[in-house]
Amino acid sequence: MTRRRRVAVAVLGALLLAVGTLAALVALASRHSDRLVAAVSKNLGRTVDAGRVALTVVGGIGVTIADVRIADDPALDAQEPFLAARRFEMRLRVLPLLRRRLVVDRIVIDEPVVNLVREPSGRMNVDSLRKPPKSPAPAGGAPQGGRPAFQLADLRLRHGTIRYRERASGRAVELAEVAVDARQPRFDAPVPISVRARLATQDLTLENIQSQGTLDLAAERPTYTGSVEAGPGMLGKIAVDRLTATIRATPPTIDLDSATAATLGGTVSGTAHVTAAGEEAGLTATLDAKGLDLAKLPAPQDRPHPAGTLALHGTLAGPPGGAAFASGATGDGRFEVGDGRIVGAGLGRPVLDVVQPFLRPGVADRLRTRYPDLFEGDDLRFTRLSGSGRLRGGRIRSDDFVLAAPSYEARGEGSLGVDGDVDATVRLAASPALTDDVLGQSRARPMLVDARGQLVIPLHASGPLRHPRVTPDPAFAATVARGLLGETGLGQAAGDLLERLLAPRHKR
Repeated sequence: MTRRRRVAVAVLGALLLAVGTLAALVALASRHSDRLVAAVSKNLGRTVDAGRVALTVVGGIGVTIADVRIADDPALDAQEPFLAARRFEMRLRVLPLLRRRLVVDRIVIDEPVVNLVREPSGRMNVDSLRKPPKSPAPAGGAPQGGRPAFQLADLRLRHGTIRYRERASGRAVELAEVAVDARQPRFDAPVPISVRARLATQDLTLENIQSQGTLDLAAERPTYTGSVEAGPGMLGKIAVDRLTATIRATPPTIDLDSATAATLGGTVSGTAHVTAAGEEAGLTATLDAKGLDLAKLPAPQDRPHPAGTLALHGTLAGPPGGAAFASGATGDGRFEVGDGRIVGAGLGRPVLDVVQPFLRPGVADRLRTRYPDLFEGDDLRFTRLSGSGRLRGGRIRSDDFVLAAPSYEARGEGSLGVDGDVDATVRLAASPALTDDVLGQSRARPMLVDARGQLVIPLHASGPLRHPRVTPDPAFAATVARGLLGETGLGQAAGDLLERLLAPRHKR
């Protein structure tokens, strides 16, 4: 026999041996495919139902199971399965299979829907997964050496949906387009995992969520700790470009640390603690915002549209839920807005109404030209708005806010409701140049200027912020009347009359 013929025979023999071995492995896996399903069911402690079972050899010996359903905790009155998937694919390790032992190298789950439910008692439907029922030891004890009959090296989940629901409150959160990779998953030790997903709720959407962390099902409560990046997204009607944070999730509690969100052209950093249910349900957070462009805030057509750059530092706390949070939230902090404008909330018109008696013909038009920040249009324009604020009972209260602009400085106190209703008192001090243009050498000047020689006008603003009612303080109006008419009986009577007319009614 020539050397060429011997090589051909050897190759043909190797091919026949490979084909025979492959056929034997396929036949062996086929005969024991039901054992795979039984092994999964036993390790989970849940009933597992499966549809058609098929064999695959691409990428290694494997079993594909269609239409898999894993039942929920039998102790719960569940209407839906814990997991339903279009397809399970199990890849088997060859050497253990030759020894008639089933060891799973990898599980790939396609299009699963996972239902996580928290009962009013605080129990979750995943709790029992950590404590599968123990089987009695076989006679003579466990075999010495070797690995357990069911060992999993890698778990992959693709195109999944994870739903979390609170039965007590009815609140729900859904993650879509979920992809999970878990290395050496087990229920008695922390498992490194990576997650990609999309979040869509009524108030929050986040695209391209990516997280690396550790899932610990052996803890007293299932806990996930890791880092997260996401974006773009929407918080209500506010666009969020990017979000990064470290996360610790122990349902129903989530903690975010070192969180930073890029939004409105600036950043918001801080921490947050959210509890979805129970006596401590609610949100607490610390916020540090910089460079937020208020012009990018969505605003209804019937409300003033703000402009300016906001910086904010404060704390926020409140109950869960939209309406409940709006009325029950509390907070404290400091704020500053630079180069701002609020459309429709100007102070110029009421100021002109007050100083009109002192003006010569044509001076009002000159004031609008020389001091547009105060008198041009119905906008409130300023170079800086700053102060401290307290949120209580659906209103933001400030006792020390300051409005500054080239032609005026205003200091005041008051409150703004979350519904846009304002109630504030302001002392507007005109600049020296504006004071001279308005009062000139008027005989009323000594009565109307402060110690610095500036015209000071006390104003009261009330009503909807889009068009507040701004009126001079009654005592100031009376002083103006006395200044115009002099310290005569007529001037005194006119001043008293104006004060009574402008003063608010008792307890109004």
